[in-house]
Amino acid sequence: MTTLIERASALARDLHDARVDHNEAQKALAYLRINRDGQAYFAYLQAIVQNGRVVIRSNQTIGYYRNLLELSRRHLRNLPPEDMTATLAWAIRLLRYYEEVSEAERQGLDIPLAVAPSAPQDDAARTSAGSVRSPEQPAASGESSEARHDPARAPTDSTASPGQPAASGESSIHQKIPQKGEVFRGKVLEVGEDAVMIQVYDFDADQVVGVMRAETIAGNDTSRYQEGNNARVEVIDVRKKNARTILELKPAPRKK
Repeated sequence: MTTLIERASALARDLHDARVDHNEAQKALAYLRINRDGQAYFAYLQAIVQNGRVVIRSNQTIGYYRNLLELSRRHLRNLPPEDMTATLAWAIRLLRYYEEVSEAERQGLDIPLAVAPSAPQDDAARTSAGSVRSPEQPAASGESSEARHDPARAPTDSTASPGQPAASGESSIHQKIPQKGEVFRGKVLEVGEDAVMIQVYDFDADQVVGVMRAETIAGNDTSRYQEGNNARVEVIDVRKKNARTILELKPAPRKK
């Protein structure tokens, strides 16, 4: 059976050969993470390929999405949403690596021999062959930026993030989740054209995640937010999707 990391490695190589821009692939990943629906992901890519010229002027950009759609169908079809998300996330990390490191330098370092990924905080991808840690998970304390960006030096432990809350009952979890009207600061996990994904402190994104949609942002400009920065946001709605709590957010009003 093909493991997720082997599948991600194959997808990354194909994306690299097709010259797919990792920034565009990252936008598709953000959509998949927010919606957690494989069919919706494929429909999203198909819509861009068929109708994207209305808002996308570049034929090259449309080509990126066409190739991403074809390769996603080849490598991700029939995977559950969690595994699809984890595989695409690792593939994009590897794609960045392939773009930055020449093939000669990569000899002897390529997947799967060099990577033994641990369980993700954002994706919780689980297979019988093992678990894959999301490449977008914040690095553990003391981990160098070089180790974060070089797959050959990816950490192999599966220790939970210190910020992840200990297992507890449903009621105690809900007491800590910001409710409608509350303001908090959260870390920006993903930035897409349609939405910004915000980490809710003390929860991993599989339990609780915040989504700030473009229409709530002045000028629909999500690019004003950057991954890794903090954002001050207000909760405008709280909903459940399966076992996950999703906070609908908007930029918090300025302090007087």
